[in-house]
Amino acid sequence: MWAVLGGAALFALGLAGLWQAGWWSPGDARRPGEATRPPAPRVEEPLAPPPQASTPPAQAPAAPEVPAAPEVQETLPPTDLAGTRQDRQDTVPLSPAAQEPPLPAPAQPAPDAPEPLLAPPGAAGARTSPLLAGLNRVRARAGLQTVMAEAAWQAGCAGHARYLVRADRAEHREDPASPFRSAAGEACAPGHYFVSSRAESGPERALTYWVGGAFHLPQLIDPRLTRVASGVAHDAAGGFQSAVVLDVRRGLTGAGRYPVRYPGPGQSAPSLRAATGEWPDALAGCPPVAARGAPVALLLGPARAAEVTGVSLQVNGTPLGACLLTATTFSGANEDETRVGRGVLAAQGAALALPDAPLPAGAAVNVRFQTARGPVAWAFRTEP
Repeated sequence: MWAVLGGAALFALGLAGLWQAGWWSPGDARRPGEATRPPAPRVEEPLAPPPQASTPPAQAPAAPEVPAAPEVQETLPPTDLAGTRQDRQDTVPLSPAAQEPPLPAPAQPAPDAPEPLLAPPGAAGARTSPLLAGLNRVRARAGLQTVMAEAAWQAGCAGHARYLVRADRAEHREDPASPFRSAAGEACAPGHYFVSSRAESGPERALTYWVGGAFHLPQLIDPRLTRVASGVAHDAAGGFQSAVVLDVRRGLTGAGRYPVRYPGPGQSAPSLRAATGEWPDALAGCPPVAARGAPVALLLGPARAAEVTGVSLQVNGTPLGACLLTATTFSGANEDETRVGRGVLAAQGAALALPDAPLPAGAAVNVRFQTARGPVAWAFRTEP
C-alpha cells in the first residue's frame, strides 16, 4: 500500500509541474495525437524615441575658398609681319577654306553676346570699339597713321572669339572637328588672341598684354597696317570665360615707312611690365631679373634686320640695363622658338630693348640703339 501511495504522489507532483509551466490546465483536454501548442509569444511595447539633443548638430566645416584660376594668355606663335602664319613644327596645317563645312548648331547654351564690333569706316553714329581706340592710341605714340575697321572681317573675328571660349581652346586655328568652327572664324584666327579665365577680361587687358609682348608689339605698330577687325566674347560656363581677337594680318596694304620708334620721340607712354606667356618666350635668352619692363622698339624695315648691334637706356639720367632682342641675337627656349622668333623680328628689322626693371612712372627716358649706320637715339617719358 505504501508503494501505491508513493506512486500516486509522484504522479500528482508531475501534473502540478506541467500546470505551472503552462503546458496543461485541468480543463484543457486534447484529443489523442493532437500536437501541443507552444505558449503565445510575448509582445512588448515599442521603445520610445530617443530624446532630441538640446543643442543643434555641429555644422560641416565650410569648404576652403578656391583661388581664381590664373589668367591664360596667348602661348602659340603669332602671325609674322608679312602675314604668313608661323606655326610650331608639330602643328597640323589648316584645311583649305573651300572644303570647310558650315558651322553646326551649338550643342550647349550660347555664351554672352560679344561686345559690339569695330565701327566700319564712315559709319555715321557708329560707336568705335575700345580696342580700336586703344590700338590707335598705341600707334599715335609711334607717330603712325590710324587704322580703320574692316566691316567685312568683323563677323569672322567675333566667330573666332566665340570659338575660343566655347571650345575652351587657345590657338591660332580652329579645329575642323569642332562644332564651333567656321570658315570666317578661321580666316581671323592667325591674328592676335587673348584668352582668360577671368570673366571681366576684355579689350583693355588684351591690349596691355600685346603692348608688353616683344612678338606682339611690332605688329601693332607695323607702318603697313591700314585695316583691322576684332571680336570679343564671354562664356561664364567655360574654363576660358573671355576672349579677345585682333586681325592684324589681312590689313597690311599700306606703304612701309621706316624707321618706327616706340614710344616715339617726345611721346608719353604708360609704364608696363614685359608680357609673360608669349610663344616664343621672349625672355628665355635674357638674364634673369625680378621683372622686366615692356619693350622699347625700333623698327628699321625688312632689309635692315641685322643692323642693330647694341642698346643703352638712361632713366632720369641713370643708366638702366636692358636685354636686346634682334633677328640675329634672339635665343629662344629651343631651336624651334629661336627660328620663329628671329623670323618675326626679321620681317620688320625689329630691335627691342627689354629694360631690366619696369620703367618708373613719370620718368624721363633716353634710349640709344647702336646700328651699322650709326646710332639712333631719342627721348620719351612715362606717364605719371
